[in-house]
Amino acid sequence: MLKVQKQIEDTGPPARLLADRLAAGAGEIVCQFKESLEGVSSPLISTAELWEEARQHARLVIQECCEALRDSTEPAMTGANAALSLSVGLSTRGPLQSVHPADTLRSSGLLFQICLQYLVSATSGLPPEQSSACLGRAVAALNHSLATCLQVSAAGYDAYLLKKVEENATGHRNQLARDLHDHLGQSLALAYRRLDLHDQAMAERHPAEPRERHLQHVREALDEATGYTRGLISELRVRTGVAHLAEVLQDYTEAHQSPGVRVHVEVNGDESWIPAGHSEELFLVLREFLRNSLTHARPRTVALEVDVAPHRVDCFAHDDGDGFDPSAVRAGGPGHGTGLLSMRERVQALGGTLHLTSAPGVGTGMRLSLPLPESDTAPGRRP
Repeated sequence: MLKVQKQIEDTGPPARLLADRLAAGAGEIVCQFKESLEGVSSPLISTAELWEEARQHARLVIQECCEALRDSTEPAMTGANAALSLSVGLSTRGPLQSVHPADTLRSSGLLFQICLQYLVSATSGLPPEQSSACLGRAVAALNHSLATCLQVSAAGYDAYLLKKVEENATGHRNQLARDLHDHLGQSLALAYRRLDLHDQAMAERHPAEPRERHLQHVREALDEATGYTRGLISELRVRTGVAHLAEVLQDYTEAHQSPGVRVHVEVNGDESWIPAGHSEELFLVLREFLRNSLTHARPRTVALEVDVAPHRVDCFAHDDGDGFDPSAVRAGGPGHGTGLLSMRERVQALGGTLHLTSAPGVGTGMRLSLPLPESDTAPGRRP
């Protein structure tokens, strides 16, 4: 143990020489790092902002390693000062916080390999004893700095996820408050108003017919409130993936279907060919079409057909409702076309295409095509 400690203490000048060589090669190391990230399609190079922050972090790691080699008074394994300076330099609020820790871990491994190869090459001219001690000191410092990077990255990703959860929860709460006010609140207010009119008619001894008419309006308002509440509960019920697309779509239409509206839902093919993630996203897109039709379009008929094949899913939908002006929706503005935009984004994220056609007074049509990833369970595919 004392012999090893003496070797580390005697590597002052060679270690500083290795630090100078490492600092001089920092640019080359960073270039190789970027090429390696490109080779594995890392998200760290997906945008200029992400790569710039990743590049700065890589240079910080190299800088910490160089400083540990130059500091002959303290072994690198106890580099508290290095850890402190690196922690201050790394940001948990920049673009990298949205990168999954698994991708950060892979990039750290790539950077470690590149730096290690460079260090081995840089120590090749030193005597074996000094080369081994210098390399050990450098590897310990490199490992320490990369471990700190991973810790900070994990903390940043946790903060990013918590922020997203809070944003989504706030958005859902605001949407729920608006829906309760606009639908349930209005229906109940109308029911109370009609009850007041009924009581007034009773007090003034009006004929039976007006009083019965008021009671009929009360029943209609309460039926509307009940239907909305039932649909809301259906939407809020937690689902663990969509196992039977036809069933959940039919449940949704029954909860939202108005009297006199005919809805036809048909799913053809084997739904087991659709991966769980794709099935959930597909359900959300189709549900949004049904919601728009049944809530806003005032149709007489709504038809939805889903054809599932081993390699793709095709959907056709149409309603004969009021329709809308697509150009007005594309113009945007608060509250205009948010659901339609969400539908497009979900389909595009899965590599599919979505086409909507509509015009005022002629209804709305939808054509959706979604490619499916390779699956060993699909017929006609090699295991």
